Amino acid sequence: MGRGMEDEPAILFKSTEQEVDGVKGSSELQVAASTGPRTRPQHASNPKQFSKGSRRGGLLRGLTFWWPTNYSMLLFRTINRDMDLPNHNDDHVAQLLSSHLMPIRARITQCMPGSLTAWKRTVEHPKRGTPGVCNFVDARTKWFDQAVRMAIEEGISQVVIIAAGFDTRAYRMHAPGVKFFEIDLPHASAKKQSLIEKVLKDATKYPRPEYIAADLSCISLARALSTSSYEPAQKTIFTCEGLLYYLPQGAAHRLMADVGQLSLPGSRFLFDFLHLDVLQGTSNPCAYACTAKSVANKGEPFVSGMQPTPAAVRAFFWPHGFDLSELLGPREMAAHMLPHLVWDQEVPPILSFFSFAEGTKLASSDRE
Repeated sequence: MGRGMEDEPAILFKSTEQEVDGVKGSSELQVAASTGPRTRPQHASNPKQFSKGSRRGGLLRGLTFWWPTNYSMLLFRTINRDMDLPNHNDDHVAQLLSSHLMPIRARITQCMPGSLTAWKRTVEHPKRGTPGVCNFVDARTKWFDQAVRMAIEEGISQVVIIAAGFDTRAYRMHAPGVKFFEIDLPHASAKKQSLIEKVLKDATKYPRPEYIAADLSCISLARALSTSSYEPAQKTIFTCEGLLYYLPQGAAHRLMADVGQLSLPGSRFLFDFLHLDVLQGTSNPCAYACTAKSVANKGEPFVSGMQPTPAAVRAFFWPHGFDLSELLGPREMAAHMLPHLVWDQEVPPILSFFSFAEGTKLASSDRE
């Protein structure tokens, strides 16, 4: 696949820290071509306002401030499966973890029929919630699952899960000769290991990955993996689920550069990303304001985005030896992973401001 960037000029990757604070990055991260008027329309969101979260004392802040993001993602990942909705994901381990971490919720859902439906309706309220968030996480889980399974079937022997959180693929997708590596913050990694030992006691049935406790904001991915048995000479699939939009652009590019340096041709890198126009406030899709305020309430605001075009995503991959092999927008993701859903442009069935990309490491001869 060629470079192909000439037909779709775009801002490649940008952080709101630069938009708001006026900090300039290196030339390769700046505007690739004119992007038109920079005036924000009246209806658009204000990224600086959202970065501070919702107002103190408000209901949304009260509901989200004390609730860790990884707990929320665990709940969203299990809800469709718990409700036995069509085309739900296969993550049975997430249900076990959720029940152990949140036993009161598990007991309520068992004793009160209809409580799951009521909870989902509340979370996805079209005016005061985030409609489509459960389907979004469900579809995202299925997409990453599918990619990892396919990679293993095609002979890739290492799976590196970046910012693992409560990811369960190491315990569900183990195969002979395949190594899994989970990278997360030291305290998060320690908590995860303790939880796994309590919930998945049979290490033969649920083989453990190699845990790597590392803060990637302080050390490089290369240095983190150097402390493990990771082999750069083997093909690897790297997953980066739910992370890039929390990283400033420089950190995102450093991560991509590390993946490029650590990868053999044929290796793969998968991530989801926030649409740049939404981050900058030139577009205001359904559910974005509530989503952005909710994550900011936890001290984790969205700071980076990318244009959802092949040219922009390829430009992110190309300097590091990768080329774009798949790009799915929200509508395509829903059609592929949750085909029973009907697309509604006003209130989409999944969050409509994220897209999904997979890149493949090229041999030097393929880049010429």
